[in-house]
Amino acid sequence: MAEPARKISALEREHTVPDEEPGLTVLRWTERPGGRLEQVELPLTPEIFLNPQIGDQMAQGRRHGETAADLAALLRHHFREAPDVLVLFDVKHIFDPKLPEPGPDVSVIRGVRDKEKDRESFNARKEGALPSLIIEVVSPRDSRIRRADVEDKVKIYERARILEYVIVDSDRRDRRYRLLGYRLSPAGRYLPIEQDAEGRILSTATSLWFQAAPDGKSVLVFEHPGGRQLLSLGETGDQLLVTEAKARMAEERARREAQAREEADERAKRAEESRDEAEAEIARLQAELARLRRNP
Repeated sequence: MAEPARKISALEREHTVPDEEPGLTVLRWTERPGGRLEQVELPLTPEIFLNPQIGDQMAQGRRHGETAADLAALLRHHFREAPDVLVLFDVKHIFDPKLPEPGPDVSVIRGVRDKEKDRESFNARKEGALPSLIIEVVSPRDSRIRRADVEDKVKIYERARILEYVIVDSDRRDRRYRLLGYRLSPAGRYLPIEQDAEGRILSTATSLWFQAAPDGKSVLVFEHPGGRQLLSLGETGDQLLVTEAKARMAEERARREAQAREEADERAKRAEESRDEAEAEIARLQAELARLRRNP
């Protein structure tokens, strides 16, 4: 009897779409004869991707770069007042001699001693701290590089004992973002982070929710448990302008209302004074009339 046909997973179906051309590349400084340095363009292989050299510039596309940079900026701004929380963007991480040394798109590290230190790489042993959260934005253009993010790095970060790993994934068909997450169990194994009813992934290490935007083009971040959305510097500036404008409008409205009340009070005062004067004049005339009648 023939074996039943095996179901093809969504991941496998996505991989049936041919990789885009040209492939992903990396710019790397190479020493030429005579000691001259030259920047050369190399194909981005999984080996280079998982073990980049300091100074490598990976060309994974504008969408990938902007999404990762936006997330790093949001988190850096959110943790700006925390003296021991460091947010790194595209920096090589050194965990253990037995592990590859990737350059995560975004990492959030608690317990750093010198947040402002100029780092070309992050050496976990020397720093005495591990990232609490790592975020990788997947480039779907190359299936090999995609597998490195959604499969190989899961194993690397699990072995490095990174508390949480969030993957901003997408496929080559619709490019809509979707989120995957892993959290380290007490046994030291990664377990999937379940999405809540609103499609959010909770990072307990950072007390933040991550959610793909309704249009699938960006990633939204919210404070947990309050739910306040983290805004970019530009959005924060726009919000401040709106808030200031509303405050000015409210002040102007209050000023006009106070002025109107003062004018109404003044009119009422003048009207009362006029009534008093009229009543006094009537009383005077009535007294004068009574006097004339008594003395015709």
